[in-house]
Amino acid sequence: MIRIIPEYKSLAEILQDAITKESDAEQYYLEAAEIAQQIEVREFLLEMATMERDHFNMLSTKLESLQAEQSAMAGILSSYDESADTSKSER
Repeated sequence: MIRIIPEYKSLAEILQDAITKESDAEQYYLEAAEIAQQIEVREFLLEMATMERDHFNMLSTKLESLQAEQSAMAGILSSYDESADTSKSER
C-alpha cells in the first residue's frame, strides 16, 4: 500500500489530520466489535477502540496546547507592535 501524505503547512494541520484519523479508526473498531461473532475478537476490537480514543485524547491535548501557545505568542507580538507604534507617535 502506497500512502500519499499531504503537504501540511503547520503542526496544527498535522495534528488535526491525525485526530480525524484516530477518530475514524476508533469508529471502525467499534463497528467491527458490534458484528464480531467471537467474544475474544469483540474484546480485542474494543481494546483497539480504546487505544484509538486514548490517541485521540493525547493528540487533542497537544493541539489545544499548541493553539494556546500560538495565541499567547500572538498576544505578545501584537502588544509589542502596538507599543512600537505608540513609541513612534510619541516622538
